[in-house]
Amino acid sequence: MKKVSILIMVLGLASGSLLLWHFLKLNQASPEEVFNDYVRQFSEQNYDEMLQLISEGELEAYGYTKKSFTDKYAAVFSGIEASSIDVLSKELLYDEDHERYEGRFKVKIYTFLGEVTASYQTFFIEEKTDDGKVWKVKWNPSLIFAGMEKGDKVSTQTYLPRRGTIFDRNGTPLALEKDVYEMGIIPGKLGEFNEAGIKKLSTYFNIPEETFQKALDQKWVTKNTFVPIAVMPVNFHPESIDEDLPGVLFQTKRIRYYPENESSAHLIGYVKQVTSEDIEKNAGHEYTSGDYIGKTGLEQVYEKQLRGKKGGIIQIKDEEGKLKNTLKEVEAINGRNIHLTIDAALQSNIYETMKHDAGAVSAIHPVTGEMLALVSYPSFDPNLMVSGMTEEQWKAYSKNPKLPFLSRFSSLYAPGSTFKAITAASGLASGTTFPEKKREISGLQWKKDNSWGGYFVTRVKEANPVDMVDALAYSDNIYFAQEALEMGADKFEQNALAFGFQEDFQLPIYLKKSQLSNDGIDNEVLLADSAYGQGEVLMSIVHLGTAFTPFVNGGNMVMPVLVTDENESVRKSVISSEIASTVQNALIQVVERNSGTAHNLNTAKEVLAAKTGTAELKSKKGEDGKENGFVVVFDTKSPSILLTAIVEDVKNRGGSHYVTKKIKPVLDRYLTENE
Repeated sequence: MKKVSILIMVLGLASGSLLLWHFLKLNQASPEEVFNDYVRQFSEQNYDEMLQLISEGELEAYGYTKKSFTDKYAAVFSGIEASSIDVLSKELLYDEDHERYEGRFKVKIYTFLGEVTASYQTFFIEEKTDDGKVWKVKWNPSLIFAGMEKGDKVSTQTYLPRRGTIFDRNGTPLALEKDVYEMGIIPGKLGEFNEAGIKKLSTYFNIPEETFQKALDQKWVTKNTFVPIAVMPVNFHPESIDEDLPGVLFQTKRIRYYPENESSAHLIGYVKQVTSEDIEKNAGHEYTSGDYIGKTGLEQVYEKQLRGKKGGIIQIKDEEGKLKNTLKEVEAINGRNIHLTIDAALQSNIYETMKHDAGAVSAIHPVTGEMLALVSYPSFDPNLMVSGMTEEQWKAYSKNPKLPFLSRFSSLYAPGSTFKAITAASGLASGTTFPEKKREISGLQWKKDNSWGGYFVTRVKEANPVDMVDALAYSDNIYFAQEALEMGADKFEQNALAFGFQEDFQLPIYLKKSQLSNDGIDNEVLLADSAYGQGEVLMSIVHLGTAFTPFVNGGNMVMPVLVTDENESVRKSVISSEIASTVQNALIQVVERNSGTAHNLNTAKEVLAAKTGTAELKSKKGEDGKENGFVVVFDTKSPSILLTAIVEDVKNRGGSHYVTKKIKPVLDRYLTENE
């Protein structure tokens, strides 16, 4: 059999030129044009346009109407989630023996399983019309996929991967996959009185009637379909129902579950069903409607590692469901587990302790840099974010003035007097400060001179004279303001910035960038205020805790880590070991002295070092503003924990003493359990 390849660009062949001239003369689309148009419309998935190029008689021979033809293509290619089709090659041949045209083309189809290569072959027939003759594609089911015959179907199945589990340092799961019951309705079994049935179910499950009605009003709902209404609590079992509930059915459903509930919500985050925007943004086509995606926290940061990769199978089956051909099969790849340095028990204990107050706590192992806890209070239940909140639950969260969705361990605060430890170290490094140096300070107010106008520095305890240890133990603002002024802005900034202000902590959580000042310390008042952690100084509690690690590690600042085996802790020399020891000994006096601001943390079990602070929040001197209370505390004999806490709005509640009293049970328990 002799075949001649005919390509539009190859017009030099005599036969090809004569044929093209013939079609142009008759004002008739040539087989080449019809073929090219058909391939283009196929690749663009324009099924109505394809239909115009196909012989209707051939369609009827296979039992198709125009509508069933377009429906078939739409069902097949949407079923395999064909996002695009690339034409790899095409060729039109003329069979001289049979005097017919044969078209061959090869495409790459991008499906939910990746690329599928398909080859096609068709012939062309000339049909008579009122205007003459036209060329049409001689269609058959193999032009859907090669090998398909009348009645064949394309079957797909998705293999879903298991999302990776997030574990704490001891193997306790903080986020995992769990099978729960989903309550739904079979509409046809609601009985004669639908409204009464819905009302009864609404009352029993404490779910608004509107939720039931909205679900039942969906277009796809029929009398016998299962209509999902709500995911039941993890400990629910259908056998616990002791009433006759019309139309109710329970099915198992795998969901993302957070065992620690609120205590780790800001850290772990949560997953939700993908939106159309999520699907559009994802160039790799990994998501389809109904999938879940990490929306916040570590669930979002490690989305790619946790989600794994879908698998599935695309098959051709005959009318009886018998397998004819497998076009593609891909095994699912389960998501990777993430192991954190977090101690879930400590995290939960801190969260319970923080109840009734807005604030945050971080705990770090000061030698290894491992983050042991990151708590923000108030919080929210991430399980409700997965299963869906009622309107009342959403209102309760959104109208809470303490802002439960705000991650406070990621936020910035003026650190108040906790910053004096850094000022002391900076003064020692510059040669301005030394332990024996005493300052004569009288009264509770001080200003350098009249150039400060009405502005002055205040302190809460009168003592005279005052040395560095006294100033840290009693938290003397005036002492550190004077030390900073003597040191000068340049040296103060240079030494203080070394305590992590210019570091990228490279943690897989969002932290706002700390600052020593807005745009440099350019006046004496700002320098004085900065020395005791006010002015324009802003730090996250993660940074503040990290800034204290040089006082544990002989002058080396240990950068925090949160995920095991991801990276090793980095140690950076900030101050000398002598300075670190001097400051640590002074911070021990903050706890051990009867008048020390953290004396209520004192315990016979351990030698603790600490610094407290109270930061005033007001726009100008003399205003009656709010106060935030702080404490940074660590054990010194065999250091195992460095805890940093802030409690908002402690004015008239004891200031920083309220914070130390609050966290003491947590610290005592941890030190006892880790002896």
